[in-house]
Amino acid sequence: MNKILYNREIEDDLMIQFIILYTLSKADEPLAYTDLLNTVQGNCEINFTDLQLGLDNLIQTGHVVSRRLSDMLTVYTVTQKGRYVIDFFYSQIPLIVREPIDNSIKELYLEKRRREAVRASVTPINMNEYNTECELYDDDKTLVMSLTLYAGSRDQAEAMAEYYKNNSAEVYGKVIGAFASAGNGGDTDDKQKNV
Repeated sequence: MNKILYNREIEDDLMIQFIILYTLSKADEPLAYTDLLNTVQGNCEINFTDLQLGLDNLIQTGHVVSRRLSDMLTVYTVTQKGRYVIDFFYSQIPLIVREPIDNSIKELYLEKRRREAVRASVTPINMNEYNTECELYDDDKTLVMSLTLYAGSRDQAEAMAEYYKNNSAEVYGKVIGAFASAGNGGDTDDKQKNV
């Protein structure tokens, strides 16, 4: 649980609803009630009753939907209507509230994001012609690198995809190294050989 940085109690009903919408909009998938509660109350001083009333109001107005998965588990998702509102009004939430919520959500999904950070797929172009699409994302789901590699056969394309999945850090390092040496006028080892 994060230390509460914004130590004033938030009592404004509209601000509480904005905070709930913001939190749900940052989640990678529907948030369980306990995760929503821990994320909001762990980073904001909000009375439990006020939080619950805000959540109930957002559900009634169609900004949030709840789905009961079992007797013990209900999940919440922001609707398109809710996304529109929070995209327009998120700046009304103080940065000192938004940043810890962002960090809490990131930590909540960190392992999943890291598992999905390396992606490789095979796309047919023509008969016996394939592309291998390779992507690398950081912990914030920002695309760091995207490569499309041509392969003459499906087996070759699948082997390239598998190699990339197992060696993405090495591939990324070599790509960055190639661009870095090009920016320096070539590899320093090559320059030393020519002297």
